[in-house]
Amino acid sequence: MVTRAFFAVLTLVTLSSVAPAHADDDDDDNPAFNMLDTRFSMGALPMDGAPALTVSLGLGVEHPVFKKTRVFGEYEWMWLFDRPTERTYMLDPPPPERHGTGHRAMMGLRRELVGKGAHSFRAFIDGELGGGLALTNDNMRGFQTLPTGFVGLRAGYDVYSREDDSPSRTFEFEILLRMIAVPDGLGMLFGLGMAWGN
Repeated sequence: MVTRAFFAVLTLVTLSSVAPAHADDDDDDNPAFNMLDTRFSMGALPMDGAPALTVSLGLGVEHPVFKKTRVFGEYEWMWLFDRPTERTYMLDPPPPERHGTGHRAMMGLRRELVGKGAHSFRAFIDGELGGGLALTNDNMRGFQTLPTGFVGLRAGYDVYSREDDSPSRTFEFEILLRMIAVPDGLGMLFGLGMAWGN
């Protein structure tokens, strides 16, 4: 079921990214701007056959390549914890506590799927696709290098400032849901982010 959902979102993002170019030219209410964003995320990531809980803080930059398509890069600092598991018997000793940290760098494409709004406000749903590399180190597994691929959806809104002297003319709030593929399987990520653009 998870695999089918992964390929369904992947197909949706791919098809929307090859939409006719003239459709972008007709939409003057969707300005192109560079963005700097920050995000708080939580998720689950399979590592060595066991699901690990991840908490991360991230920074990212985005650059428009077309009015509805953007390229982005991001870096995350991660904290890793083992998800709690049930013991077979109450007298069983608790498993050793595992904890660690990690770094994750990603690059990808972001494409608007739905966008509605006026000159000063716009709501959106975007699809994204990309890949990267995670470096993790914890007290039980040691150092690991994890090639990473992802597909996801972002929903939120943009608020545009009309003040010409403002250093930041765009504020964006977003909710992110991302499916992440690593060598041990598929994980999920949920995030809340804010971005500024000019």
